[in-house]
Amino acid sequence: MRKTHFGLRLYRVLSVAALAAALSLPLAARADPVKDLVQTLPETVAALSRIPGAEGSPLSFVVVRESNADRLFIVSSNTSAETAEVAQARALSARITGLRSEMDSYGLVAFVDLQTPDGEETTYELFLESEAPSDHTFQPASN
Repeated sequence: MRKTHFGLRLYRVLSVAALAAALSLPLAARADPVKDLVQTLPETVAALSRIPGAEGSPLSFVVVRESNADRLFIVSSNTSAETAEVAQARALSARITGLRSEMDSYGLVAFVDLQTPDGEETTYELFLESEAPSDHTFQPASN
């Protein structure tokens, strides 16, 4: 009987210790990163879309719809969550109407459908030969 009593007391001590440890966590560890993001969004941002890269790739894309044009970002989950903006896409002041990607023998290639301010629809290719988002080439589709 004594053994059972000792085991129950040890269980209570461990439970209290675990509760105390959880309560001592800094508030930042319990913060809501989505809420923080929403609270800091500029009013010019109308929508955010995250599009996964091709299967097996650590890269994904984020399209930010602003009042006048869209912005395109490349995000890597392998390189410390590195993010790079495709500045050439932003310079076009276009809307991104579609994005699809696939792996080829050189790396990841994404096809980005755009609609220019004049209403012209065109497709650009985004080449990523490494997992570093800043190492990319963005150019009109070659076909």
